[in-house]
Amino acid sequence: MEMLATVFQGLLDLGAAVFLPIVLFIIGLIVGMKPGKAFSSALTLGVAFIGINLLIGYMGDTVGAAFTTIVEGSDSTLKYIDMGWAPALGLAWQWQYAFLMFPIQIAINVIMLLLGWTNCLNVDMWNVGNKVFTAFLVTSACNNVIVGFIVAIVQIIAELKNADYTKYQILELTGVPSVGMPHCMFLSNIFFYPIANILDKILPNTKTLNAQEIRNKIGIFGENHVLGFLMGTIIGLAAGQGSGALLLGVQAGTALTLFPMVSKLFMTALTPISDAASEWVKKKFPGRELIIGLDWPILAGNSEIWVAIILTIPVALIFSLILPGNTALVLGNLMNVCVCVPLFLAMKGDVLKMCIVSWIWCPILSYAASVMGPLLTSLANTAGTYNTDITWWGCDIAEIRFAIYEAATGNMIGIVACVAVVALGILYFLKLAPAREKAAKERLESGQ
Repeated sequence: MEMLATVFQGLLDLGAAVFLPIVLFIIGLIVGMKPGKAFSSALTLGVAFIGINLLIGYMGDTVGAAFTTIVEGSDSTLKYIDMGWAPALGLAWQWQYAFLMFPIQIAINVIMLLLGWTNCLNVDMWNVGNKVFTAFLVTSACNNVIVGFIVAIVQIIAELKNADYTKYQILELTGVPSVGMPHCMFLSNIFFYPIANILDKILPNTKTLNAQEIRNKIGIFGENHVLGFLMGTIIGLAAGQGSGALLLGVQAGTALTLFPMVSKLFMTALTPISDAASEWVKKKFPGRELIIGLDWPILAGNSEIWVAIILTIPVALIFSLILPGNTALVLGNLMNVCVCVPLFLAMKGDVLKMCIVSWIWCPILSYAASVMGPLLTSLANTAGTYNTDITWWGCDIAEIRFAIYEAATGNMIGIVACVAVVALGILYFLKLAPAREKAAKERLESGQ
C-alpha cells in the first residue's frame, strides 16, 4: 500500500505540464500514432499548459496585486485567507487516504467505457485532486471515510457523463473536435443551465453581449489589448496606484492578447491525437466515437471568459469584505475561474449574462470558503504546511460541496439543499444537458 502511494505521489509531483503529456503520449501510441508525431503532440500540450499557467499567474500577480493593496489598507477582521486552488488541492493530497483516488478513478472510467456508459476517456489525471478534496470534506463532516469515497465516486461518474454532453458545445465554441470536459467545475451547470433558460427570456439573444459584438460596436475599444488596458487601468486607479495604473493596464492588455494565442496550442496538440483516437475507436468499438476528457484551459482563448473574470474581481472583493458572518478573505483565487468558465458554456459566451450570475455567486463562494476554513487549516496544521488560518475561496462546485458537507453534518437545511441538488442534477442529466448538446450538434451540421 505504501509503495502504491509513493508511485502515484511521484507521478503527481511531476505536475500537469509533464504528467498529462506523458499520459497523452501513451494514448497516442495505443491508438496507432507514430512515436514522433505522438511525442510532438504531447509535448505541445505541455507547452500549452505552461503558457496558460504563466499567463494566469501573471494576471494574478498584476491585477490580483492591485486588490491586495486594497485589502491590506482596510481594517477587516476576516480570519481565513484564501490561498487559491493550487495550494488547496496540493494540501488535499496530504490527506492520508488521497492516493487511493487514482486507481478508483481509472477503474471507474475503464468500466464505464467497456459497458458503453460513457464515451469519454479522461486523461485529466491532475484533477483527481478535486475528488480527493470532496472525499476529504465529506469524511471530515461525518467521520466516515467510506461515505467520503462514495460521494467522490458519484462525482467521478457525473463528471464523465457531463463530458459526454459537452462535445458539440465545445466544438461549436472553440473549434476543437472530439473533446469533452470531465472537470468538476462544469457540474455547476446543474444550476447555471436553468438560470440560463430564465435569462434567455429576460435578456433575449438580440441583447446578448460578447467580445466580438463589443469590437463591432466600439471599434478598437473592443480589441483584446485595448479592452484589457482599459479594465486594468480602471482597476489600478481604484487601487490607488496613480500613474502605476497605466502599467497595470498594459499588463492586463498583454494577458488578454496572449491568452488566445497560447490557447491555439491546445488545438495543435489535441487534434492529431483526437483524430487518431476516433479512428481507433471506430475499429475497436464500431458505432462509437471516443472523446478525450481534458482540463478547462482549452477554453482559455475565449475573451469572454477573461472579461467576466476581470469584472467579477471587484464584486468578489466587496462581498468578501461586507458579507455578515463571512470569515474568508478572497485573495489567492481572485480570478474566479470556477464560475466564469462553466458559465461560458452555459451562457453561450454572453458576457452580460456571465457577469450577472458570477456576481450572484460571489456570496455563495464566500460562505462556502468560511465553512472550509477550519477544515483546511486543521489539515495544514497536521501536515505542518502553513502557520496561518487558510481557506479556498472560489472552490470548484462550491455550492454543491457546501450542500453535501452541511447534509453530512446532519444540518437539516443542508439536507434540504442536498435534495435540491440531486433533483436539479436529475433534471440536468435527463433533459437540460442532452437538449443543449442536441441543439449544438444541429447548429454545427447546419453551418449556423
